[in-house]
Amino acid sequence: MANAMGQDPPEQGSIGQSSAGQGSAEETGPDKATADIGIVCVHAREIRPLLKRLDRVRRYTDRGCTFRGGFLNEVIRIAVVEAPRGFASQRMAAEALVSEHRPEWIISTGFSSALSENVRAGDLSLATEICDTHGNSIAVPCPIPGSRRVHSGRHVCADAHPLTAESKSRLRDSSGAIAVDTSSLAVAQVCQGAGIRFLSIRAIAVELAEDIPEAAAAMMFRPDSRALGSAFATVLRSLQQMSEMNRWRMRSTEASDHLDRYLTGVILRLSEKLVRDRF
Repeated sequence: MANAMGQDPPEQGSIGQSSAGQGSAEETGPDKATADIGIVCVHAREIRPLLKRLDRVRRYTDRGCTFRGGFLNEVIRIAVVEAPRGFASQRMAAEALVSEHRPEWIISTGFSSALSENVRAGDLSLATEICDTHGNSIAVPCPIPGSRRVHSGRHVCADAHPLTAESKSRLRDSSGAIAVDTSSLAVAQVCQGAGIRFLSIRAIAVELAEDIPEAAAAMMFRPDSRALGSAFATVLRSLQQMSEMNRWRMRSTEASDHLDRYLTGVILRLSEKLVRDRF
């Protein structure tokens, strides 16, 4: 597998890789394949503003995932993997991120729906625990304090994203969670097994009391969905529905922008000691 951190895989016997029958080569500087921070998302739209902040970006695809590596503020090494939703895909992506780039922190991030009336569109939610609908759960030590627009609490990882207020209310009642996504638990479990520090930071795009149209949900949560094309075709038959889609598109853009500002601050905070120790 190629790596995304600014160099191709080392040749046999070069720095960062041992050749058969030889001792490990002595490193003279930081391994350019490693990352300070790893990020796992479902699709690039969720973190597009952050991706634009990175320089010297390298990109490759492997097993249905897109990997990008670049630098924030010249010295903070970021590795991003964009993987299809679902437990198996997200787990595979996180395992590849760990094995290829060995980040000190991994952040699962992206769009979510609120399961609490106190969590509004445009807010952010930090997981302190992640559960699923099958009885599994994992604690997430979160060193970042909440605020008026940044909530913290239990998140639930569902098999499919709930589209109606009724389905979200049922999920809230059964899980006690304040936000729902479809990917974070798999990433958290990989990090726990690998001893890598983990955060889940979700941008709230849909409120508890809102129903989201199927086409808008496909755009926001399932951009790889085969139903996306037919959903858009249905929407485009009506100007009123087009206006509704534009509203949800603006909602996703606002959520992405808010996530970018907050996530960038978190990355800078987490990376400060890592970069200082490296130099």
